[in-house]
Amino acid sequence: MAFPVGISLVLGNSRYDSHVRRLRVSLSLLPGVNSAVAVMPSTVPFSASPGESAQIGLTAGDSTETVLTGTIKAVERTLTAIAVTVSDGSADLHACRPAATYEGQNSGQILQALAGDTGLPTGRIDANLDLAAYVVEQNRTAGEHAALLARLSGCLAFVSSGNELSAPKISDSADCALRYGRDILVYQVQERKKDRPDLAAIGNGPAGSGSAPDALRQTVASLPSNAQPPGAKIRWLPYAFLRTPSAASDAGDALNGEAGRGLFRAEGHCLLNPELRLGSVLEISDAPDGLSPGPWIVTGIVHEVRPSGRSRTIFRGQSAGGGGLAGLAGGLLSS
Repeated sequence: MAFPVGISLVLGNSRYDSHVRRLRVSLSLLPGVNSAVAVMPSTVPFSASPGESAQIGLTAGDSTETVLTGTIKAVERTLTAIAVTVSDGSADLHACRPAATYEGQNSGQILQALAGDTGLPTGRIDANLDLAAYVVEQNRTAGEHAALLARLSGCLAFVSSGNELSAPKISDSADCALRYGRDILVYQVQERKKDRPDLAAIGNGPAGSGSAPDALRQTVASLPSNAQPPGAKIRWLPYAFLRTPSAASDAGDALNGEAGRGLFRAEGHCLLNPELRLGSVLEISDAPDGLSPGPWIVTGIVHEVRPSGRSRTIFRGQSAGGGGLAGLAGGLLSS
């Protein structure tokens, strides 16, 4: 099935619609960086410079959506073409290595502070892990800190199409669907054998809450006190900033949930779909026998657009839980 595709590229004060020869937009969860490369003929009037604002919108059929909002990172000129690289706040989080200590704030509040350090607005933030103190040290980028805090809170972390830091809770309910035989061009799933031990997030304390007077007191006992001993079936992961039993338990549950979802993966190529979003939960309807329909949490998206040729969207995902996983089968995913 063929339908019209289009590109809306705003660079600085100029807009380029029909000028773009090809466009590739790559979106990923933090600490990954969202980026796009647009290629235009060298004869196009062009005056934008690195640092100026940029916005990319895509049209597929009757649907027009913004897929990336940010700034111009680089402009490359050759004898025949102009290539423009665009990125969003995820690049700023990647470049920033802050040094700060946060006391009496939960993980969501620290995420908002990290975004504020780079001038990045925040969208939906569901992370609320109870923390007495958290040290933002410079061995990690701001994006890596954001990803860790969201991960231990049972959330995803990414920069949205509107250039906002988002950390929503992981859902197992599908909010969008693609149909095999209509939308899907390529579809493959993978089930991996669980060959690694369960994980236990081990803190130091304990205290009743992150705001308790003794929350920062060091102890020699493990936290939580009922954690199974490390060994062949249990791997301890130390996080000294976990100071309450509930925080350590919640973080451990989040880590094991992430590991379980990673055992079931999907990749698909579909007709250009600018409505697909990071963190959305996708199902494949009318999937052939033996191929799980999901649901899948979308963890990566690539839009490849050639207005005069083939355009497509590539998505990667992990299991969102729920049913349908027993029948997983299929080819290996490319990394």
